[in-house]
Amino acid sequence: MKKIALKIAYIGTNFHGFQRQPNLRTIEGEIIYTLKKLGYIDDVKKSKFSIAGRTDKGVHSLGNIISFMSEREIIINQINHSLPDDIQVLAKAPVRYGFKPRYALMRYYRYMFFEENLDISAMERLSKLFLGEHDFTNFSKRDQKTPVRKIDEINIISPNPEKNIHFTKYKPIMGQSIKYKLKDNKVAKNNHEGLIEPINQFNPEGMDNFDSIFVDVYGESFLWNMIRKMMRIFLLVGKNKMELDEVEKFFNPNEKFNIKPLESENLILMDTTYSNINFNYDEYACEGFRRYLIDNLFNYKMNHSIENNILNSMSSTLNNINYFKRE
Repeated sequence: MKKIALKIAYIGTNFHGFQRQPNLRTIEGEIIYTLKKLGYIDDVKKSKFSIAGRTDKGVHSLGNIISFMSEREIIINQINHSLPDDIQVLAKAPVRYGFKPRYALMRYYRYMFFEENLDISAMERLSKLFLGEHDFTNFSKRDQKTPVRKIDEINIISPNPEKNIHFTKYKPIMGQSIKYKLKDNKVAKNNHEGLIEPINQFNPEGMDNFDSIFVDVYGESFLWNMIRKMMRIFLLVGKNKMELDEVEKFFNPNEKFNIKPLESENLILMDTTYSNINFNYDEYACEGFRRYLIDNLFNYKMNHSIENNILNSMSSTLNNINYFKRE
């Protein structure tokens, strides 16, 4: 038997996350069902089936990794033909028997903002504070055994190429003590706990008039919800609702903050890399997934145009009603 690693792409919109769940549509569930149906594996445990990470409901991927043992030669397009269109294998690589995909060299995530008038300069300065090693207890569950994580690189990519700045391996400067405003002025028993005031990220007004802003984050590993909670802070700073010198306090595990994660649908696992493992991309598989995305985009634009026309018609109708009322 040989061990193989596959690089998986998926659109997470119609899945209940990656991990298998009874009676729910999940990416892992669909993959295992397909591999069993095609005879690549018989038993999940015996095949040593394992994954790089369990993305949340709604999160997308171009580079999640699975591995398993199989006696058969892996044919990517045979698997893709049996998989749903919103999950596709893009590449494969032979790996050693002891390979465990969870121990990656680097994970690369991208979060997309669709807000207008974000303070990109402030977000770029904020990037410096997150680089390096920190205790991310307040950015995940508080019962994490190893909450310390290292972020190697953060790139802010804005519609204006001149403003794109990359921060790599920067040692952050410790901030001073801060005054933190809690939602509705509610303070918990120890005077340190509170819910960070949510900001609605998505603004449907003027959708066609501005571009998205990318925040690309690179690191070996991340805690559950860590990036989406980080992006809440990026949004607060970008909207000028939080000062930079407030951020250092969140790295103190002795002070408790309940940071609400931003929407999962805006998060993409772009890639997962390993030392001395080179994935061989299948051109036909990549083109097939690209065409699937193009078809989806066309359907979305068509539906958007129809609904926008209905919205404009409703606005005209309401204006006419109000006009005749005045008469």
